[in-house]
Amino acid sequence: MSVFFANQIIGVGESELKHKTVKGFFWSSMESLFSQGMGIIFGIFLARMLSPQEFGLLGMITIFISVAQVFVDSGLSQSLIRKKECTTNDYSTIFWINIAVGLLSYALIWIAAPFIARFYDKPELVSLTRVTALAIIIGSVTLIQQTILTKDLDFKTLTKSSVAGTFISGITSIILAWLGYGVWSLVWRTIINQAVRSTILWNRNKWWPKLFCSKSILKDHFAFGSNILVISIVAALYKNFYNLIIGKNYSDKILGYYTNADQYSLMPSSTISTITNKVSYPVLSEMQNDNQRLKSSIHKLITIVMYISFVIMFGLAAIAKPLFIIVLGEKWLPSVVIFQVLCIAYAITPMHIINQNIMKIKGRSDLFLRTEIIKYIVFTPLLIIGAIYGITLLIAGIVFFYWIGFLINAIYSKRLIDYSMTDQSIDFLPVMGIAFFPAIITWSLGIFLSLSNIMLLSVQIVLYPGLVVILSVIFRLPAFYELIEILKDKLTLSNFVNTISRS
Repeated sequence: MSVFFANQIIGVGESELKHKTVKGFFWSSMESLFSQGMGIIFGIFLARMLSPQEFGLLGMITIFISVAQVFVDSGLSQSLIRKKECTTNDYSTIFWINIAVGLLSYALIWIAAPFIARFYDKPELVSLTRVTALAIIIGSVTLIQQTILTKDLDFKTLTKSSVAGTFISGITSIILAWLGYGVWSLVWRTIINQAVRSTILWNRNKWWPKLFCSKSILKDHFAFGSNILVISIVAALYKNFYNLIIGKNYSDKILGYYTNADQYSLMPSSTISTITNKVSYPVLSEMQNDNQRLKSSIHKLITIVMYISFVIMFGLAAIAKPLFIIVLGEKWLPSVVIFQVLCIAYAITPMHIINQNIMKIKGRSDLFLRTEIIKYIVFTPLLIIGAIYGITLLIAGIVFFYWIGFLINAIYSKRLIDYSMTDQSIDFLPVMGIAFFPAIITWSLGIFLSLSNIMLLSVQIVLYPGLVVILSVIFRLPAFYELIEILKDKLTLSNFVNTISRS
C-alpha cells in the first residue's frame, strides 16, 4: 500500500522522494495499526473494569488539557515542517519556546484546578486535573523531536515510540484498574504513554538543542503559526466543549457514555486521516509551486482515502449494537446511538484534512483561519440549542458541523489549485453510495431478525463487506480496483522486506 501511494503522489521518476514516501506511508500505517489496535484492546478491558462515571470524570477535564497542549505547539511545528530548510537555530528556538509555554500552561492549570472542581461540583477533580496536566510538560519537551522526525519522514522511529508508549501505558492502566485505582488508572495511562514516547524519541533521535533562542526566528515562524494556533485553539475548544456541556448540564455517567462512543468512533477516522496527513503534508509541500501536479496528486488521494473511510465508518455504524453488547457489555448500550451518529459525522473528516493541507501547503494559513472561523460561527447556534434542549440535538449538531464544515473548507481550494467543492464531491459521492446502502441493509437486520447478538454480528460481518464488493464490481468503482491492485501487486512479502531493510 505504501508503494501505491508513493507512485500516486509523486510519480515514478523521483526516486529519493519516492523512497522516503514509501517508508513514510509504511511506518505511519504500522503506527496507526498497532497503536490504535492496542488502544482499542486496552480500552475494552478498561471499559469492562471501570464505570461510565469514571470515564466521565476524566472527560470533564479534557477541554482544559487539550487547549493547554495546543498552546504548547502554538502552530510552530507546522511552520517548521513547511519550511524547506530548517537550521539548528530554528529547532532550538522553538524547543525553548515550547518548554516555556508548557511550564506556564501547567502553572495556570494548577491554579485553576479548584475552580474547575467547583464548576462541576466534583472535589476530586482538583488532584485529577493537576496530575493529568503533567502530560503537558512532557509533551512540550517531546514536540520538537516529533517535528524533526516528521519533517525527515522518519516514521519508523515515531512508530516504535508510539507502539511502546501505548503498550506499556495500557498494561499499567489495566493493572491499576484491577487493583482498584478507578479513574486514576486512566490518568496514569495518559502520563505514562507520553513519558515512554518521549524517552524513546530522545534516545533514538540524536538532535540536541543549543542554548539559543532568536526573536527574529520566532517571529518568522509565528507569522505562519499564529493562524494555525488560533485555529487549533478554537477547534480544541469546540471539540471538547461538548464534554463541558454534557458534564455540567447532565451527569458524569452520560458524559462517560459520550466519551467512550467518541473515542471508538474517532479511532478509525483519525487513523485514516493521520496516515494521510502525516506523510502527504510534507511530501505535497514539495509540490507547492506546481498546481497541476498538486491537484492531480490530491485527486488520487481523495478517491482511495474516502473509499476506505466511508466503508469502514458506515460499516461500524451498521454493526454497532451487537458489537457494543458483546465487546463492552450491556452497561454501555446507551453509547450505541451516539457512536453510530458520530461514525457518520467523522466519515467526512479526511476531506477536512485534505483541504486544510491545500491552504497550509500554499502558505495561506490566513485562509485556513478564515474558513475555521466561518465553520464555528455556523456551529455556535447549534451548540447553544444542544446545551438547552438536550444531548440528541447536540449530537445531531456535530454531524451538521462536520459535513457542512467540509464544504466551507473546500471554498478556497478552487482559488488556490482550481479544485472546487463540486469537483471534490463528484470524486467521493460514488464511493459514499457504495458504502451507504450496504450499511443500511446490514443495520436493518437487527430490526427484522430475532437473532442472538453473536449470531447477528456474525451475519452482519459477512453481509456488509460482501454487499460492498458486489456493488463495487457492478458499478466498476475505480477505487475498488485500485485497492485490488494494491493487494495483488504492492502488498507483497518482498516489498515488505525491502521496506524494512532500507529503513
